[in-house]
Amino acid sequence: MNFNHSIGIVAANRLPIGKINGVYQKVTPEELYQNLIQQQFENLSQLKQTDIEQVILGNVSNLGGNLARRCALQAGFKSTIPAQTIDCQCGSSLAAIIAAANLISVHDASLVCTGGVESTSTANTVLDANTQQPIKRFKMAPAGFKDLDMGIIADLTAKRMNISRKVQDQYALTSHRKAAQASLTGSLKPEMIPFQTSKLTVVQDQTVRFNSSLAALSKLKPAFSKSGTATAGNSCPINDGASSVILADTTLPLKFQGFYLGQTTIALDPEKFLFGPIKATDRLLQKFSLQLSEIGAIELNEAFAVQAILFKNYFNLTDAKLNAFGGALAFGHPYGATGGILITRLLNRINRMPRPALGIATLCVAGGMGISVLVGNKWWQN
Repeated sequence: MNFNHSIGIVAANRLPIGKINGVYQKVTPEELYQNLIQQQFENLSQLKQTDIEQVILGNVSNLGGNLARRCALQAGFKSTIPAQTIDCQCGSSLAAIIAAANLISVHDASLVCTGGVESTSTANTVLDANTQQPIKRFKMAPAGFKDLDMGIIADLTAKRMNISRKVQDQYALTSHRKAAQASLTGSLKPEMIPFQTSKLTVVQDQTVRFNSSLAALSKLKPAFSKSGTATAGNSCPINDGASSVILADTTLPLKFQGFYLGQTTIALDPEKFLFGPIKATDRLLQKFSLQLSEIGAIELNEAFAVQAILFKNYFNLTDAKLNAFGGALAFGHPYGATGGILITRLLNRINRMPRPALGIATLCVAGGMGISVLVGNKWWQN
């Protein structure tokens, strides 16, 4: 098992997730990040913002101007601290975390703030250069490849893999029930920092449906094609949010909440992007000579119920191992922040195990990619 033994996770936190044009409707991405990072450091006695050497953040919809740099400056980092923004679509903040880990591995930095931020509510409208009409989505593949909407791919994949609408709705309902239970029992408190200003306080994720039912989900119309089975109920919503993961060289005299141990990033045909987490996780297990039985918990971004079902069935996972507190079908998917949220929740789960434990965070990436990251809990022996 050739783990990376040099990178510790000092802290991993997130804000409550809001729906598009919801509680964060008038909150900029810089304000989201500022609120999260300042409170995160207030809770850290062993570290100060002035100790951080670089900031690397994921973002998708808030185009231009090196958003990470703006966020870092507004959050109070010194102007001499470099910051960079990574856009890898759904995988943006996992890609940012990997980039930060690589910096530490080659001794170009010893303390890096990473994660991501997304404000779909305040994203600018972009016009097509030829038609001057608003662009609903950017191209995910060039000429010569089919550039299908992700929802259409979900519909086609469900049909090809014979996954019924009822099975997808049942999975979505389970995700909401898990999330509701985690919210009500306080299981999310270790990972979440409330958004707090003089004008606004947000303490709960906005899109979790506490009273959802199979009957209610079954009434929803197909969202992407008339004969499709992907709906607003079994597809992830559009969201605002922020995550912050602080990575450090393990030679520093710090107390770690977990350990970054390695990753795999894979690519496949754009039309098969929903299989990205399967391919990436398979390769991750092979890379580190691990059996699935050695993994204590898995956090998968639930882009679509069909994608999550394919992953669950392929690895024959229980509800207790996969997304035990619910997933993106319930909480939502603030694109650029999601990878950091997955790492945050993964640590929340595996640190409840009073022994050394491993976890995997994984997601699919539009355009045909998959990313999986291996994490050890705070008892993991380096």
